[in-house]
Amino acid sequence: MYEIVIIGAGAAGLSAASTAIMQKPDTKILILERGNKCGRKLSASGNGKCNLTNSFFEKDCYFSNNLSFIEQFVDDNSPNDVIAFFEKCGLLVYEKDGYYYPLSDMARQVTDRLLNICASHRVVIEYDKCVLGIEPTDNFKSYLVKTTDNEYKCRKVIIATGSNSYPGLGGTECGYELIKNMDIDMTEIFPVLIPVYVDDDKLSIAQGVRINAEVTLDFGDKKIRERGQVQINNNNLSGIAIMNLSCYLPKIEQALLKDCFYIDYLPYMSWDKLKSYIKNQCLDDICDNILSVLEGIFPSKFAKYLLDKLNIDSQIITAKITEKQINKITSYIKKMRYTPLPQYDNEKSQASLGGVNIDEICADSYETRKYEGVYIVGEALDITGKCGGYNLTFAILSGIKAAQNALDNL
Repeated sequence: MYEIVIIGAGAAGLSAASTAIMQKPDTKILILERGNKCGRKLSASGNGKCNLTNSFFEKDCYFSNNLSFIEQFVDDNSPNDVIAFFEKCGLLVYEKDGYYYPLSDMARQVTDRLLNICASHRVVIEYDKCVLGIEPTDNFKSYLVKTTDNEYKCRKVIIATGSNSYPGLGGTECGYELIKNMDIDMTEIFPVLIPVYVDDDKLSIAQGVRINAEVTLDFGDKKIRERGQVQINNNNLSGIAIMNLSCYLPKIEQALLKDCFYIDYLPYMSWDKLKSYIKNQCLDDICDNILSVLEGIFPSKFAKYLLDKLNIDSQIITAKITEKQINKITSYIKKMRYTPLPQYDNEKSQASLGGVNIDEICADSYETRKYEGVYIVGEALDITGKCGGYNLTFAILSGIKAAQNALDNL
């Protein structure tokens, strides 16, 4: 009989296994992984660099239907806990602009380090194992974990099955189905940290352009702002600022989506200063035409896109540009509005909004209330972080906490 069975070999599952085995090296641990390799999302995170955590650690960095849980998680934890864990694992990290990465800048190294710790302490990992059910035995003192071809008896179970995001890297509904079959309540699930599709037939003109901008989501009586790079694609907008705001969209009423996004494409210059600059460029006859003026500010494709949206001839000579046209150009640069379409692309999602209802677990240990000795951690839970290492932070810290509690109660 195993002492702990961990379902899922992602960031949360590997962190749980490493924590348990480092704290108590003789613990008999089994990891059941549905895929044919471990940590596929972890190894690809941060564009292969692995943003482990973030020095800016506030409740506004997370989303959940249970706001008190977010507050408790942020109050009880710290990015330093993640850093200390990896230092204990023998992996050094460095900080850049508040973001923490492994010193090697290689996400694969993080996965390999956790796997090496497991291997050196004889943690058993079995691949291609789809868990169908978890059944209590001995009056909830032990459990049978059943797969398609076997069953395993253990004292504690840690469910670290992840979410259905990133299906190309192993994201699946299987964990959700397992949890639902245990009669554990779940909130509605939506793909988030995704590009936002918008109603704009001119967008393809600026396809591929990236601009540092300020994006505002304006709905009802709320205004939420994000600064960062915006990437313009054929029929959608992406980039960190856009993807962070995508977390709010599933909960906004359809009627409020009209023009609810607006982007300041030049947030470092006021409306008046920008107008003055454009006007002076035209008056000084420095540039031949209005396109040339705007190409001094933006990439050429974006300048063409802007003028096409305004129905202004890009070749009009600067001497013929009117005050009204300059005002319109300035206003569009400072506040270009978009209407998001209700199109949520799970294939491109980096996270899922929703999951196991937080009321189903003990917030300080991640143990389920219905099953003593069964824990749920990581992405399967109804808590989602913004871009910047927040989801990985939660996966690691929840895995650590569950493993510690499981050991304490063996």
